[in-house]
Amino acid sequence: MEKTFGEFCYVFGINPRYQIIEFLLETRELDYSIGDIAREVKLNRATTYNTISELTNQGYLIKTRVISGAQLYKLDSNKKEVQILIKVFNLVLNNIAKEHKIK
Repeated sequence: MEKTFGEFCYVFGINPRYQIIEFLLETRELDYSIGDIAREVKLNRATTYNTISELTNQGYLIKTRVISGAQLYKLDSNKKEVQILIKVFNLVLNNIAKEHKIK
């Protein structure tokens, strides 16, 4: 199972924190359980759990709801830093789109 990273991770760094943030930026209106996030970003559950806990404590993520005993999380779009990350993510996407349009 090969890991692939988006441009966001290449800009900010390839580590669990930015892999999770990139995934949640890509799907920012949806909420996910720790297991779902771990599966999507191809990290083990322990690393994902620790990183989610850190991001939640720092205010980047919020708990949204519980489904079948699983806590769901998403980006806190009210946090100023998250708003900046969204803008940067959109700029990266726009640059990729421009590069492909030129070719």
